[in-house]
Amino acid sequence: MSDSPCAAGASRSGPGTPLLRPRPGEAVVRSSLGRTLRQVLAGSASPASLVDEILAGGRLGPIWLRLCAVMAGAAAIYGAVCGSWNGARLSAYVAIKLPLALLLTSAVTVALSWMMSALFGLPLRFGQVLVLTFLALAAGSLLLASLAPVAALFTIAAPAPDQTARTTHNLLYLMHTAFVGACGLAGTRVLWLAMQRLPAPRRRLRAVYLSWVLAYALVGSEVAWALRPFVGSIYQPVVFLRSDALAGNVFEYVFTDILPQLLRLR
Repeated sequence: MSDSPCAAGASRSGPGTPLLRPRPGEAVVRSSLGRTLRQVLAGSASPASLVDEILAGGRLGPIWLRLCAVMAGAAAIYGAVCGSWNGARLSAYVAIKLPLALLLTSAVTVALSWMMSALFGLPLRFGQVLVLTFLALAAGSLLLASLAPVAALFTIAAPAPDQTARTTHNLLYLMHTAFVGACGLAGTRVLWLAMQRLPAPRRRLRAVYLSWVLAYALVGSEVAWALRPFVGSIYQPVVFLRSDALAGNVFEYVFTDILPQLLRLR
């Protein structure tokens, strides 16, 4: 049997299975994917052929479960650090809530992502879209976990959470938001490299990729807002979920509360 990833994918081809094709610079793409996926699926056989296997529709269930485990574990590590400013109880809560936020966001957006790929004529089944989504999530979560020591250092150095620590709270909130957003965006790089293996014009691939990223960013920000607190509050007690979970949104909070308060300090 051939060891070629493309040959392996072709042997599993069937109705509705996308025909993978090489693209200019494919060697660089596959090398980048291999390095990233070794981090995502440490110990997995043939990490360089994982994307080909997903796009060929092979072993989607086991791959998805492994990606879920990596994503949940890495997000829980960062979540524990994120909530630690307000004590051990919130730290434990956020270690649960951050992976939950990613799972809920995926549940809401995966159908939309699949419909967008179908609208633009990409040969992807629902299961393939789901696994590709979690591939990006797992990569982003690993990057986020790698920043946990940095976040922990800032958290340890911060003043205690009392009613005089509003500025500290706001700065920590912005730091965690920036870290999560940046790592999430970086994780989608793996998604983009995978999508370039599909037989479709680059402009069409880019449109689908941007629609997926935009949907995930908007839905994810609202899901995270509903699951707050993550950093905690200097005015309210520690709870798992707030009674006003659906009131307001994260953009309103940042632009009408946090930023004006920080700008007044200048």
